[in-house]
Amino acid sequence: MSDSPKLQLQQLIALQGMDDEIAEHNKLLAEIPLQINAGSADLEEKKKILSIAKEEIDALQKKRKGIESEVQGENDHMAKAKTKLPAVKTNKEYTAILSEVDAIKKKVSDLEDKELEIMEILEEKQKVIPGIETKCKEEDASFQSYKAKKDTELARMKQELDSLLAKRENVSGQLERVIMQRYEKVAKSREGRAVVKLRGSICQGCFQQILPQIVINVKVGESIQQCSNCIRFLYWEEVPEAATPK
Repeated sequence: MSDSPKLQLQQLIALQGMDDEIAEHNKLLAEIPLQINAGSADLEEKKKILSIAKEEIDALQKKRKGIESEVQGENDHMAKAKTKLPAVKTNKEYTAILSEVDAIKKKVSDLEDKELEIMEILEEKQKVIPGIETKCKEEDASFQSYKAKKDTELARMKQELDSLLAKRENVSGQLERVIMQRYEKVAKSREGRAVVKLRGSICQGCFQQILPQIVINVKVGESIQQCSNCIRFLYWEEVPEAATPK
């Protein structure tokens, strides 16, 4: 590679910019599935509330049917007991049957009270079901819209990343092999930040002061300079002076 150090430095700066964009894209690409999963988990939690409410109603309805069946059985038992009355021959037997009938009546009354209590609970629980169902449908529609948006964003980010990687391949191919190897080594050890500005005499990577001669060399830009503290590549960017008011 025969490019001048100044051109090589320009390629390093461009490469760093691309790597920053690539890192940001990779970060977002990792976050989007997590965001979708979080939205899905929230929706499932709301659906679970509806499912539990319906299960409670089903359990109460089964319990009510069980009581109804038990009441029917006791009424049959009472009717059977009453059929014995005409055949009794003693007051003791008659009294015993009447006591049995009264006991059955008491049991039936208690069962009917319990059934009434269950019916009241059922009525209250059934009232809230339509509201929960409506909320779930709204949440589901909202999530599907959100997921579609995120899926579109994910596809776009992947396309942009592919484009960035292709551009990076082109730029990295224009760097001298030794410089590229140094860049990759520094980037790996400095969390992806291998090329930084020099502001005044301070490296903007480690924020340590740079030796005066290195500062001069960076400003001149005729050679590739690295910070003696953090080994990052340094470049100088002229800051235009603020317009002086007349």
